[in-house]
Amino acid sequence: MISRIIFLAFIFCNYTVINAQTEVKDLDVKIMPTHFDLGIPPIYHTKVERKVIDIFTQKGVVNAKGSTFAIYPSLSTIEFDKIEGIKTLQTAQLEFNLLVKNIFSNEDLIVFSKNITGAGSTQKAAINKAISSIRPNQKAYEKFVNELLEKVDSYYNAECETILADAKNAITNNENEKAIAILNTLPKSSDCRKVNKNILTQAFQNYQKQNCNHLIQKANIATMKKDYKNAIDFLALIDIESPCANNAKLALQKIASANDDQTAKKLAFLNKVYTDNKEIQKARQQSMNAISNTYIEGISKK
Repeated sequence: MISRIIFLAFIFCNYTVINAQTEVKDLDVKIMPTHFDLGIPPIYHTKVERKVIDIFTQKGVVNAKGSTFAIYPSLSTIEFDKIEGIKTLQTAQLEFNLLVKNIFSNEDLIVFSKNITGAGSTQKAAINKAISSIRPNQKAYEKFVNELLEKVDSYYNAECETILADAKNAITNNENEKAIAILNTLPKSSDCRKVNKNILTQAFQNYQKQNCNHLIQKANIATMKKDYKNAIDFLALIDIESPCANNAKLALQKIASANDDQTAKKLAFLNKVYTDNKEIQKARQQSMNAISNTYIEGISKK
């Protein structure tokens, strides 16, 4: 259920949340594919999704793979009608909804609903006009996003102990990917993330012990198939302090060539990690992002 148009870079937003203990300045949300009623042609999916992304990015909220919160847009039919006159026009009255849910608990956080209308020579033209009336810079959308930011900020302040308990319970049950996802998706500016940094580190170390040999095996198989991109992606999940670090280094050395610039850059970066301590933290964060993104993608599909 991953968003089909993840093409946005991470941006840090600047806004003030009233009466909040900690400002959430790097909020990531996962924007899901838009659900359409049967009467609305799927050809408008891309247009609606661009509108949704614009609604959130104007406030610095990022469309991210890994996030505690996901936005479920939907477009439903209220009524199709027509206006009689010199020229008969088809009309479309639709309901545009944005539901924000907690991915881990499946609880609803906030919902936005707005009726949109359009008229045209055909029903499709009327639907297109209605969708075009979604203007992300309208105050109604700005108000909704501000309310979302405030609710998310309050959530992290109020639920920190619960978040920590869930992460610890996941570690106890040897569900280290889940623990990493729970803690890694906390905003970097959140006090809850800062005070629980050691728990995230523990989960990451446990993951390394539990999975490094399997990752080496996957990387070696991919290398044999000359699938260097996947081989490098598997090796990128192995930390320099992992029990398999030396084997990972040897596996990297086996990859003598790369078939594109992007793969070559990844290979060069990982080789540098093993020789330059300055790159270790960057590599660890990228690895935790990949682990949490994969876990969240899995539970989202369910």
